[in-house]
Amino acid sequence: MAIVLACAMCFLFGACDKKIEDEPVEGGNTVMIDNNAPKHISSKKIIGFSAPVFLSNRYSGEESHEFEFAVEKVDDKLMAVEKVNDVSMEADEDFLNSLQEIIDKYDLASLNGIYDVTAGLPPECQGNEIKVEYESGEVLSFTKNNEPFAWWAEDVYDLYASYFTANGNDSLNPHWESSPVTRVILELRKDGIKTRYSDVNVSQEKAIKGETHLLCKSMYNLKKDKDIGDKYILFPEDYFEKIADILEAYDIVNKYRLSSYNYETGSYSNHDEGFFGFSGLRPDHSEKDSDDLYVTLHIVYESGTRVNIDTAKLSEIEAMQPLLKQLEAYLEGLF
Repeated sequence: MAIVLACAMCFLFGACDKKIEDEPVEGGNTVMIDNNAPKHISSKKIIGFSAPVFLSNRYSGEESHEFEFAVEKVDDKLMAVEKVNDVSMEADEDFLNSLQEIIDKYDLASLNGIYDVTAGLPPECQGNEIKVEYESGEVLSFTKNNEPFAWWAEDVYDLYASYFTANGNDSLNPHWESSPVTRVILELRKDGIKTRYSDVNVSQEKAIKGETHLLCKSMYNLKKDKDIGDKYILFPEDYFEKIADILEAYDIVNKYRLSSYNYETGSYSNHDEGFFGFSGLRPDHSEKDSDDLYVTLHIVYESGTRVNIDTAKLSEIEAMQPLLKQLEAYLEGLF
C-alpha cells in the first residue's frame, strides 16, 4: 500500500499542477485537488457518462441498491446503460438533456478535479469516480465517498428508471406487492365529520345472513361529540380485488417504503411527522398539521406487508385526493 501511494503521489506531483491537501494515511482520508480542472463546463452535449452509486432510498426489482449508470457509444449510437441490472437502450436527445440538467442543477462541475476518499468505510460509502465526457472534449471527473442519500444520484436513478420504463423495460423499478390485500381501514375527517370504513365483528343479533364479520361505515360528528350512525353490509366477493386494483395504480407500497427517510435530520422520521411520499420524498418539514383534515389509511397484505398512513398534512392529503376519491367512491357505492 505504501508503494502504491508513493507512486501515486510522485505521478501527481510530476504530471500536472495538483495540490495535495492531506497526506494519504492508511485508514484515513485522502484529499487531492487538480487545480487545473475547470469548475465550469461550456458544452452541454454529453457523449460519455459513468456513475457507480449505492442508493439507500432507491432499489431495483431485485431489491438491489447498487447501480452503475452510464452513457456509452456503441456502433455510433449513444446508449443509456445500467450495468448492474444489465439494461440498455439508445439515449435520445431529451434523455441526454435531462441528464445534463441534473448535472447543472446540483452544480457537479464545481467538484471537477477533486479526489476526496476515506478508507475503511462500509461498501455503500466507498469512493466512486463520477465522470462525464462532452462533445467539446471537456471532461468532468471527481471521486468522492459515496453518499447513499445524495439527491443528484437519486435524480439520476429516477431519470434512468422512468426512461427505461417509458420504453418498455421496468427492471430498474421495485417489484409490485403481488400478494392479496386482506384488510383495509379508511378514515376521513373533514368539515367536523369523521367517516370510517372498516371490517368489524358484530354480535349475533346484528349478523347478516349469519355472518358476524362485516364491512362497516360509521360516521361521527366531532363538533357535537355525537354518533351519526353505523351501517353494515356483507363483503362483496371481489371486495379486496377491487381495493387492490385501486391501490396498485398509485404504487402505494413502494411509495410508503421510500418515504420514511427525513433528509433534513438524517433519520427515518417522515412517517411520524405525517409525510408519506405523496407530496414528494423531500417535503417541507415546517408544514403544520391541518386543524380540520385528517386521513387514516391502513392496509394489510397476505405477505405481511403493512402500510399505515396517518396524516394531517394538507400537502399530503391534497396529493392523495385522486386515490382517496376512488376509494371513497367505490366504498360509498357499496353502501
